[in-house]
Amino acid sequence: MKKYQRLAAQMTEQIAHGVWQPGDKLPSLREQVVNSGMSFMTVSHAYQLLESQGRIVARPQSGYYVAPHPVSPRAAASAPPVMPDNAVDINTYIFEVLQASRNAAVLPFASAFPDPRLFPLPQLNRSLAQVSKTATAMSVIENLPPGNDELRHAIARRYALQGMTISPDEIVITAGRWRR
Repeated sequence: MKKYQRLAAQMTEQIAHGVWQPGDKLPSLREQVVNSGMSFMTVSHAYQLLESQGRIVARPQSGYYVAPHPVSPRAAASAPPVMPDNAVDINTYIFEVLQASRNAAVLPFASAFPDPRLFPLPQLNRSLAQVSKTATAMSVIENLPPGNDELRHAIARRYALQGMTISPDEIVITAGRWRR
């Protein structure tokens, strides 16, 4: 497989995994040259191939964008659906984990919360008061795991620029908040 075909296949896989959504602007040819380490001609051939396949569209003086309905390379050959095991009661396990976290002898490595004695309480109280003035009821729910959708796509794109295909659905953000 030639270099331009490998790059086109990599970008096709990224589109199929939702790294690049329909309508998203792709890296310019020059950005892709820098990111991939390939020549301008190689990157240009890859983009032309993707355009001829209907996966991306060129907009004059604007660049390349993912086509509105990209072709899925494995539409028919998708994995069989995962069937849940009805014998597993996940609520019981969650309850056990939560109960164990109350034990002072257990170090909660999975917890997003540090030891409360480390908190700078006066500063936190000021920050919480400020947030409570601007937060909406939905802002709390929007950023629960798997996390903010825009942030997960931005992270997937960052991986894509490094040549890795990571679907936004594979990224889970467990704590924190992202703003533009």
